[in-house]
Amino acid sequence: MNKVRMGGVLLFALYILGSIPAAEKEPSGGTSVPDALRRPQRGEAPRYPEDTVIGPLGRGEAAEAAYTLALDLLRALLTENRDALVFQDADPGMVGDYGTALEAIKPQKFRIGSGREEPDGSTSFLVRFVGREQWISGELYLRAEEGQWKLEELILEEPRDLEEGIEPYPFDYSPYERLF
Repeated sequence: MNKVRMGGVLLFALYILGSIPAAEKEPSGGTSVPDALRRPQRGEAPRYPEDTVIGPLGRGEAAEAAYTLALDLLRALLTENRDALVFQDADPGMVGDYGTALEAIKPQKFRIGSGREEPDGSTSFLVRFVGREQWISGELYLRAEEGQWKLEELILEEPRDLEEGIEPYPFDYSPYERLF
């Protein structure tokens, strides 16, 4: 008698499992996160990568011209081109100080965080230069004068070792936080 009931329960379970549409059985892309959670919906802002030190990357709220100048300034500092046109209106001593600070870490790349407009009218970007063994972060300030964006200041922090701050488990997500 128990075998008959078990057989009935098994058949019922197979019937239920067989009636689930294929799209619900296996998410596309072979991952456990559905496409609807990974891709921006219509009218939703695109999602940009995020740096764990300076936050979301990309232009942010900054004007396109300010963002372009910020990229050019950071590229010139990375390549140690202190005579670049982007520094023509900047104080040469200030630019030299930036170069000296960056020489200590020998940067190989940089990252620029989302720009934001400051209450005084300037625009700021969080930045990070990364070398082989060290990194340095700071904040870049630009100001619009006579329709042109110009370097106002770059405040750099002290260099830090790459190993500093690395935790074996940097994120503590519960399964529900990850999906919702």
